[in-house]
Amino acid sequence: MSAETHLEVYRRYTGKLEEGGWRAWPLFTTGLRTALKQRKALLILYLPALIVTVILCFVVYIKFTAQGLAEGLGDEDLDFQEQFFKQMALAQAEQLLDVVNLILVFSKGMGAFAMLAVAWLSSGLFCEDKKAGAHQLYFARPITRLDYFLGKFMTASFFGLWAMLAPLLSVCIAASICSPEWSFLKKEWDVFFRVIGFSLLWTCVITTLVLLASSLAGRKSFAFLGVFGFVMMAVPVSAILGEFVEKRLFALALVIDLEVLSSHFFGKASEVQGVNATTAWVAVGSFMAIALAIIAARLKRLEIVS
Repeated sequence: MSAETHLEVYRRYTGKLEEGGWRAWPLFTTGLRTALKQRKALLILYLPALIVTVILCFVVYIKFTAQGLAEGLGDEDLDFQEQFFKQMALAQAEQLLDVVNLILVFSKGMGAFAMLAVAWLSSGLFCEDKKAGAHQLYFARPITRLDYFLGKFMTASFFGLWAMLAPLLSVCIAASICSPEWSFLKKEWDVFFRVIGFSLLWTCVITTLVLLASSLAGRKSFAFLGVFGFVMMAVPVSAILGEFVEKRLFALALVIDLEVLSSHFFGKASEVQGVNATTAWVAVGSFMAIALAIIAARLKRLEIVS
């Protein structure tokens, strides 16, 4: 009996096979599609950040408008009471129009949203694959441990940047548009690069912490609790060691290091509990190196087991 070809359902492949390519990209898109299915979680996590961002942009608009109206009034045409209100409006505008300080404070608050978003949406990137045995399928293909890590890292970083970088850039853009003759953009153009740099740093640190917890934990819930447990426990431990042993040991707390570095990025001198920018950089760099080494060891073990 000869085999028959059903031409009505069979079509010869006419595409072109590509060799190479960025092997981490399919892992990133797959992880992103899976995480985006959690619509309720995305709404709960990002809605407060969106509301705060809109309010802050509106405040910037109001203050620039108040400054323009106050400066447009002539002193010779005003009585004493009107001059008093003009000076008060100018003082308030000058106090709140320091957008750099406003963005600095805003960045510290948005860091908490970014940590929560990354931890909630990305805590299961490693442990869920291990639980389901999906890592065996990944490593059976021509995918290296670096490809696997980069795919997961980009997935977690995506949510961190949307919670950190997007709101800060929105405030900068609002300040540029609302300022008279684009004065904010002309005088404070470097703030855009400072925002990008600090957002990337914060996102990389938090993403590495979440992936570290995910590589060590057996379940997503354990990894999620591990992230916040590590952050919260590091504060009292570093406080005890810093108070009784050495002041620089306050740098063991990541939240203190990132607070110092946030001020450093925006050109503001800052020293928290004896921790300066140099000490904070060393502490963050050491944490990143140790965390990445542990993740690499765990992924190597997964690859060997598979």
